[in-house]
Amino acid sequence: MGTKRVAIIGAGVSGLTSIKACLEEGLQPVCFEQHDDLGGVWHYSDDVRPNQGASMYRSLITNSSKEMMSFSDFPFPKDTPPYLPYHRVFTYLQDYAEHFDLKKYIRFGTQASRVQKTEDFEQSGRWEVRTVQTGRDDVRETEIFDAVMVCNGVFARPYVPDVPGLSEFAGVTMHSQQYRTNEQFTGKKVVVVGAGNSAGDAAAEIAQVASQVYLSTQDGAWVLPRLAQAGVPRDMMLRRVLMNMPEFVVNRIIKGEANTRLNHVNYGLACPAEPLKHSVMANDEIGYRLATGQVGLYSSNTPSWPMMK
Repeated sequence: MGTKRVAIIGAGVSGLTSIKACLEEGLQPVCFEQHDDLGGVWHYSDDVRPNQGASMYRSLITNSSKEMMSFSDFPFPKDTPPYLPYHRVFTYLQDYAEHFDLKKYIRFGTQASRVQKTEDFEQSGRWEVRTVQTGRDDVRETEIFDAVMVCNGVFARPYVPDVPGLSEFAGVTMHSQQYRTNEQFTGKKVVVVGAGNSAGDAAAEIAQVASQVYLSTQDGAWVLPRLAQAGVPRDMMLRRVLMNMPEFVVNRIIKGEANTRLNHVNYGLACPAEPLKHSVMANDEIGYRLATGQVGLYSSNTPSWPMMK
């Protein structure tokens, strides 16, 4: 039996590690990347690329420290700071691909358009993968693989909820996928909807130039700064200390840490869901923006929109 071929869709973090894992197992990987470079979400562009999923804004800083996000067999250089701007993560992925000689297994500018079982799947277990050259619908190809690894990311499509009246709103509306800088919001009144990391980052940054920013959350948010006591990366401390503790203990500790920095009840951030059942916002600035009034908060914990008339 010949070497088994594996199709890998996407050349981001998961795609790169999948190529390396296949090679270590004696498999033949073929990675299809629709864009012209690797890196996935960590590849920054001023405009959203065709068919792009999640994307970077220019000021983005990692929420995970280098100690917790590095590959075990390819650590960051020792002089790397604990938290990184996006371009340093992108460079790290480029270095990783070069170190392990992964690029030659990637077909750039090639989009996987369809994956389906072969007619003899019950006997062979093989898959038929159809591809199209990005921007060239006339350049198509069909190949057979023994396995398929889908590595196109968990946020492949931006989601915009159906908000009554949004389609009639005359102002600017955008998903965070389209956000790059705060410049276009200078002097404007802005509502940021969401309680995740991108919502916190956008609200805090836009507040620097807008006349007023409002952060709208459905049920509050648990906010934690990146650094813990003595400047130790918080994720490294929490994950290593708490990973073997009961869930109720972990929730209690996270809530205590969050309220030590920012009293969530006083600021209207109190969340009915436990931290491990709700997304946690890693943000160092949103507390100051709330405290100075540059960001107003609206959630189920606040009775009405302040100063919205």
